[in-house]
Amino acid sequence: MIKKAIVGILLVAAIAIIAINFFEQDAQPIDTSESTTSASAQDESLAEGLSQGQVAPDFTLTDQNGETVKLSDYRGKKVILNFWATWCPPCRAEMPHMQEFHENNADGDVVILAVNLTAQDNGDEAIRSFIDQFSLTFSIPMDETGSTAQDYQIRTVPTTYILNTKGEIAQKIVGPMDEQIMKDQTDSID
Repeated sequence: MIKKAIVGILLVAAIAIIAINFFEQDAQPIDTSESTTSASAQDESLAEGLSQGQVAPDFTLTDQNGETVKLSDYRGKKVILNFWATWCPPCRAEMPHMQEFHENNADGDVVILAVNLTAQDNGDEAIRSFIDQFSLTFSIPMDETGSTAQDYQIRTVPTTYILNTKGEIAQKIVGPMDEQIMKDQTDSID
């Protein structure tokens, strides 16, 4: 019975990923090898981009509590930068693990920023209901225009970038993570 449930969840996740990629084919591709320099970067010698070792593109969004969230304000902490939506079954599977990781690292040096793809989601009520259902307490910046998702070339959700304390991309993970993966990924970086 459990094996059937796991196979069912994996099948739904695979279908969701294929569907998301199918619908995202119209999006304009952005060359990931190209980097730009941000005048606001603390260290201008570091290139901004989406490749491993590059500084993650900065953004400023408003979270579920109305607080301003600016990515560069988290330099000095490791960041799990996750992109998700309420209609995404793998996101639904991942959220309890993310909340558990957040609770177990409340005083640690890892911050979760779970950017909701608000512009592509099912409205404020669905988002609030999702947050309440999973009792999510970490920061959820709302990408109301879709510009942050475009900057990060999000074509599949969940997609997660693991950032080191310098704001550099250490890893990109497409698909759901569990708490152990989050721990392993953040323990392995400075």
